[in-house]
Amino acid sequence: MRWSAFILLCALGVMLPPPPPGTYAPARYESGAVPALPALVVGGGQVILELTVGPAGRVTSLMPLRTTPPFTTVVSDAVREWRFAPATMTTADGSEGATDRPSPAPVESHVLVVATFRPPALNTPTLGEAPKDVALPSSSMAFPLKMPAPSFPPQAFGGGVVLMEARVDNDGRAADLRVLHSSPPFDEAVRTVLGNWDFRPARVGGTPVPTFVYLLFGFPVPVGSARGAF
Repeated sequence: MRWSAFILLCALGVMLPPPPPGTYAPARYESGAVPALPALVVGGGQVILELTVGPAGRVTSLMPLRTTPPFTTVVSDAVREWRFAPATMTTADGSEGATDRPSPAPVESHVLVVATFRPPALNTPTLGEAPKDVALPSSSMAFPLKMPAPSFPPQAFGGGVVLMEARVDNDGRAADLRVLHSSPPFDEAVRTVLGNWDFRPARVGGTPVPTFVYLLFGFPVPVGSARGAF
C-alpha cells in the first residue's frame, strides 16, 4: 500500500503546487560619490528617484518620481554612477545531481533614493520651485509616506551633505541607520528626524520584504546669517 501511494504521488508530481518563493535579499550600496550642494540656489527641494539595479550591481536606469530644479539633475548625475551589491533570490538548485541546497542568484531590483535639501534661510520665506510628483513608484521598492525635514543644527557654521542608509522593515519603519557620507554636525540632526519617517514597505511576490533605502540631506549655509561669514 505504501509503495502504491508513493508511485501515485510520483506520477502526479507535475500536478503538485510549485514550491514557495525563495528568500529575497535586497540590493545594497557599495560605492559612489554624493552630489555637491548647488551654488546660488534660492530655495530648497526634494528629489525622489527609483533606481533599477541590474544583476551586475550597476544602475541600468533611473526614473524621477519627485523633482525640484536644479536638484533633480545634480542628484541624478551622481547616483547614476553608484555601485551596489545586487539583490539576490535564493532558490533550490534543480540541476542534475544537485542536492537541492539553496543557491542565491543575483536579480534585477529597484532601489529608493530620497534627497532633501533645506532652503538657504532659517526663518524667512525663500524662492524657488516647489517639489513636483511626476511618476508613481514600483511596489517592489519602499516609498516614504511621511518625511519631515531635519533642523539646521545651531552649532553648524557651514554647509554639508549627509548620505544615510536605512533598512525599511516589513512594518515600514526605518531601522539600522548607517552613515555612508558624514558631515558633522549634520549627522545627528538626520538621525533624529529619521525616527519620525514612515514608509510603505517593499513587496516582492506580493509579500512585504525588508529593503535598503538611501537618503541624502543637503544643508546649505544660511544666507544673511552670521554663519554665512565663515
